[in-house]
Amino acid sequence: MEQYMSLALTLSALFGFVYGVLRFFRSRSALYARMIVMGIGCAMLGRLFETLQLVTMGELRGGFHVGTLGILGSFLFFISANYGQMDSLADDRSPKLRKYRWIAGCAPVAVLVLYAIYFRVAGFGEASIVTGILMLVTAQASYFHLKHLIIPDVEDGIIRSIRSYNLMGLIYAFLCTVEMTVSAVPVPAALRYLVCAALCATLIAFIPVLAGGIKKWTT
Repeated sequence: MEQYMSLALTLSALFGFVYGVLRFFRSRSALYARMIVMGIGCAMLGRLFETLQLVTMGELRGGFHVGTLGILGSFLFFISANYGQMDSLADDRSPKLRKYRWIAGCAPVAVLVLYAIYFRVAGFGEASIVTGILMLVTAQASYFHLKHLIIPDVEDGIIRSIRSYNLMGLIYAFLCTVEMTVSAVPVPAALRYLVCAALCATLIAFIPVLAGGIKKWTT
């Protein structure tokens, strides 16, 4: 069953990546959108490696593997897009916006709580170190997703137009964190299937939701 879930995640990410390439790379589009598409592409490659390892070896090796770089790269692209392209536009670092920065901190705290649960069960080792690095990057990405979801809009409505995307990004980051956590914590199989299904739906909707936001932004 693990193979089928991994394959479903690979195909879902592939759909998002192909849709994004066709939508944003055939014409001159915002770098912001292209970086996010590349993030989905990294996720697709990471999931593809995991699928191939499951098919050829019958199990997914814990700790570091090539697929880890795909998941890591995807969140680094999301961080770069939100921080490098949008955050200076959304947040001028004035005291009046301080409360939004504090509220946004709830997202990485939630990720770190889940990692604490993971670490308590898995203990110290290669797997917990690699998972810790992944969750640290996921926590950073979730911070900017939540921040740009709640922070007041700016001129031209750019932040408002991509709020739906940031909601999807926040959900995706949380689901990836839950997926990593349940890999070590004994949970019913139904919960694993539910997380997988939610991740697939999110990966499929990710770029279409972004495209809708970018369309509002540019019209």
